Amino acid sequence: MSQELQVLAISAIITAGIQLCGFAVAFALKTETFYDILGGINFLTIAIYSAIDGQNDDISFFDSPRKASFTILFLISRFWLLLFLAWRAHERKGDSRFDEIKYNFASFLIAWMFQGVWVFTISLPVIFVNGSDNIQNDGLTVLEYVTIVGFGLGVFIEIIADIQKAAWVKNGRVGTFCTAGVWKYSRHPSHIC
Repeated sequence: MSQELQVLAISAIITAGIQLCGFAVAFALKTETFYDILGGINFLTIAIYSAIDGQNDDISFFDSPRKASFTILFLISRFWLLLFLAWRAHERKGDSRFDEIKYNFASFLIAWMFQGVWVFTISLPVIFVNGSDNIQNDGLTVLEYVTIVGFGLGVFIEIIADIQKAAWVKNGRVGTFCTAGVWKYSRHPSHIC
C-alpha cells in the first residue's frame, strides 16, 4: 500500500473511531455536550497524525514548507472552530439541534456519522498533502504562496466573523440578519475557510 493510501485509510479509521466512541458515550448519557468538541478534536487528531505518519525518510515534516505551512494553517483554523463551538455550546447551555434526536438511536448515530463524513471530507486536502511521498524540497511556487496567503486570510476572516456574530447574538439579534462588520458583505463570511 502506498504512503498516501495508508495515511488516508488510517485517517478514516481514526475518524470512525472517534465518532463511534463519541456516539456511544453520548447516547448512553443522552447528551450532545461534547459533539462539537469531538468534531474539533477529530480535525486536530487526523491533521497531526497525517503530519507525523506522512513524513518520509529523506525529508522531515518541517523541512517541507508545503506540508508545514498548510498543516499549521489548517490546525489554527480547526482549533479556532473547536474553541468557538465549545464556547457557543456552553453559552447556549447545550445545542437545541439535538433536543429530539439524542433519544433516538438511529437519528443520533446518523448525526455523529454525518459529522465524521464532514470532518473527513474537510480534512482531505491536509491528509493528501501530508500523506504525499512525492516531496520536492525546492521551496514554494508563486501559486503556493498565493494559496497560503489566501488560506491565512480566510482563517482570519472566519475568526473575525465568528466574533462579530457572537457579539450580535449577545446584543439581542437586532434586525433580521447580522449586518455588522464582514457580515454586511456576505451572509456566510465565517464559512470562507
